[in-house]
Amino acid sequence: MLRGAQETIDDGAGRGPVRTLIGRISRVEVAVAALVAVIMLVLVVAERDILEAPFENTRTLLFTVGGTLVAALALLVMLRYSVPPFVRVIVLLVPFVLVNWWLISPYFRDEVVDEDFAISISGDVAGDESAGSTPATDLPVLLGAGRFVGLAGHSGSGDAGLFRDLDGSLVLRFENFDIENGPQLVVYLVPGADQTSIVDGSVALGDLKGNVGNQNYALPADVELAPGAYTALVWCDAFDVEFVGATLTV
Repeated sequence: MLRGAQETIDDGAGRGPVRTLIGRISRVEVAVAALVAVIMLVLVVAERDILEAPFENTRTLLFTVGGTLVAALALLVMLRYSVPPFVRVIVLLVPFVLVNWWLISPYFRDEVVDEDFAISISGDVAGDESAGSTPATDLPVLLGAGRFVGLAGHSGSGDAGLFRDLDGSLVLRFENFDIENGPQLVVYLVPGADQTSIVDGSVALGDLKGNVGNQNYALPADVELAPGAYTALVWCDAFDVEFVGATLTV
């Protein structure tokens, strides 16, 4: 017994501290890691855009690299102090699952929101273009409209229209809206055409209600818009990157 124990100690000392720590990784941990790798591979095959998420910008790259380094350091510390394998799995797996669910799940689910409005963007545009048409006085007035385009590698389609309602309030409406989903998407009305960032004078309109459908976003009552071009911009706060935008001229 003593001889066997001595041989184990000598073997560990001869392998070096890092190899000794790695040697403490249990078969359970290897199996869990393999299962996670297989699941991630299946998700990537199903939705290849997941691969682009860690490289959207500097913030996402730092988040990915920093998270990986923190996890690796935590594992080494737990191995150094002989934390039981079950605890090591829980400590590493739970944050990994929660973070990746938050980041990846939007790619696999649509949030459909359909809100009514007194008039449609397409109908109002068609009415303006028809000869001899008379604008209705009992309906909101379309000030400007444009088509959504994907930005920064994201896909999207639909119409954006800015209306002045009967009570004088301004409403930004999305119609036939269909974009790639993502975490923490918010809506801005940004001064200027084809804007891809939030500049001075941008009006925050709140969280995106859904990535599919027809939606209304009321502008604050104190906002006055000067004549000119504006961009209806859907922005991802989680990754600090643009998603889709539509230019309209008031």
